[in-house]
Amino acid sequence: MARGFCHTLHPTPYTLAFLLVAAPLPAQSLYDQAQSARGRGQVDSAWELIQRAAELAPNAAEVQFLLGDIACQKAGTASAFSAFGLARKCEAGYARAAALAPDSLGYVAALASYLAQAPGIVGGDKDSAQKLIARVRARDEVRGVFLQAGLWWAGNAASKQRADSAVDALGKARPAERPTQFRVAQWWERTGRPERALPVYQALAARNPGDGVVQFYVGRELVLLKRNPREAQKDLNVAAAVAAPAAGPDVFTFAPGAPWYRLGQAYEQLGMSDSARLCFRRALELNPQLGAARVSLDSLKHR
Repeated sequence: MARGFCHTLHPTPYTLAFLLVAAPLPAQSLYDQAQSARGRGQVDSAWELIQRAAELAPNAAEVQFLLGDIACQKAGTASAFSAFGLARKCEAGYARAAALAPDSLGYVAALASYLAQAPGIVGGDKDSAQKLIARVRARDEVRGVFLQAGLWWAGNAASKQRADSAVDALGKARPAERPTQFRVAQWWERTGRPERALPVYQALAARNPGDGVVQFYVGRELVLLKRNPREAQKDLNVAAAVAAPAAGPDVFTFAPGAPWYRLGQAYEQLGMSDSARLCFRRALELNPQLGAARVSLDSLKHR
């Protein structure tokens, strides 16, 4: 509802309903709603909201960045035709945010990452990415190393080995830094090597006992690797009992319902189908957009 509205006449229910629909929401309100919808896993709703916010605030860097970020998220699950347009909007949002706020490392880093990894047909440009990476690395060595590793990973086998070596060296040099260790573990995950991510998460858990986010990732890796489901059950029960923090710079979190979904998988591996069903249902209660939990629940109906 529009703020500050006043009228000397008492509106009828019909006119009040009209005003509620017709009055445009300010860009900040739309931005906040988009953030909230995305946090609940409602990506389509978030996309509609952030597009409206961007139209109202074309010079707000945070709005343009979120537009790019949600476009990238949608592109990852869209059809080939839709993904092309969404990828272009992702690049445009990141580029606009970086231009509006050139001192924001987050915006510059996101643009650099996109340019380094995207195909040329949707704006990828490794030379431009390298220049941006140098800017980031001069101010934030850790972030710069991962951006550089991402650029190298897009190359040949020798270049990939160079990327792995850089990440490995960074992790060994900064063992007590939680954000750095999370990034190291997620590097191994993103490059298809969960068996290397698991010991990093386990070391984090040993240094941060009771940290529900860390426990989630330990449990998730155990489930993905199909190792020790009983231990995964314990870790994921800890994660399911905590509130996930809001995502942000150096804030690592998990999607709503994710611990319950992975816990259901752990129970499946233990042969406990009834417990698995309860977990998948709970995951969907918390996050109706969690399609993987719905697929798992449906598969159990036929057993």
